[in-house]
Amino acid sequence: MSDLQKKILVLGLGGAGCNTIARIAPRAPEGMEFAVMDCDFQTLETCANIENRLAVGKALTDGLSTGGDIEVGRRCAENAAGQIETILSGVDLLVVIAGFSGGFGTGAAPVIARIARHLGATTLFFTVLPFPFEGLVAQGKAHSALRKLRTYADAIVQMPNALIQPEGNALLEESLENSSRTLAAGVIGLWRMLAYTGVCNLDFASLQTMLSYCDAFCRFATATATGEGRATALIDSLHNHPLVKDDAVFETAPGMIIGITGGADLKLSEIEQIVEDLAPKGHECWVKMGIAIDPAFTGRISAIVLAAEAWKEPLVDDGRGGLKPLSGDGKQGELAGVLKPRSRTFGGAERTIWNGEDLDVPTYIRRKIKLPR
Repeated sequence: MSDLQKKILVLGLGGAGCNTIARIAPRAPEGMEFAVMDCDFQTLETCANIENRLAVGKALTDGLSTGGDIEVGRRCAENAAGQIETILSGVDLLVVIAGFSGGFGTGAAPVIARIARHLGATTLFFTVLPFPFEGLVAQGKAHSALRKLRTYADAIVQMPNALIQPEGNALLEESLENSSRTLAAGVIGLWRMLAYTGVCNLDFASLQTMLSYCDAFCRFATATATGEGRATALIDSLHNHPLVKDDAVFETAPGMIIGITGGADLKLSEIEQIVEDLAPKGHECWVKMGIAIDPAFTGRISAIVLAAEAWKEPLVDDGRGGLKPLSGDGKQGELAGVLKPRSRTFGGAERTIWNGEDLDVPTYIRRKIKLPR
């Protein structure tokens, strides 16, 4: 049983997200919570195994898809803001899976991230990007959506479809299953690290630190190995993971989370070998390790890695209407001199309070919007 004290919700957006959740849920450990959301009611019908389903945008799409219109997807989500807030209420970590091929998920993802940030949830997005053969328009829509999503999301893992598909003349069903396996291994592995009391816990605060400092984008890899020399085999698989591309990711990462799961036969020497190989050696790196013992893993060892692409201190309110680095080292925050309001209201007038909000405080601070770096 789970020992998790924080609420984690895994949310699937749009066709790709909903279908992936429908595939992940049956293999998930007891206690994982899922939800799916789409404007295409037919897609939601394929997720009958998911109790928490939210159909949105009926007035805009009449229960059909967005027709590839990102703006329609955004409006569907905006119009359902109240329902979305209800689903996300009390959530500490929101893990979102969305396809960015230009439909509902592409338009709704930034809206979901904004609402989640307003509610105080930490957010991690797994975004499945279009195949090259889908064309430059689809690629452009995906990258535009990523820029908008970055404003509100704590971390984004980009998953180009071309990289996570099996090589050779694979069948369509095999390709879809491979994508689901890749996502499931990461999402379930991360949940297991947080949910179970291990020999060396990966606590929620450590994950928050990683996601807050990674400057939005991070890489992800997962692998499992069995038999003699399994630690070496596991390391090789992580280095060759399609989403890593090359070893430079591990060599240059300024921040990294390594989660290892094994059975009662897990050896200290195996843990040491894995961590020493993956952790960067040529520069300072923030590394947090989690180790979980699960009887179901006897005879095998599994690992997940989240590696930051950059490492920047998040900007927070400096108490004077500006922004400063979290460490409070006295440096001026970005745009603080431009957007900083006066210390006193104009002419000594009373502050403007509307619906409990102080409108004299800039919107980007009130709504906790991350400014572009």
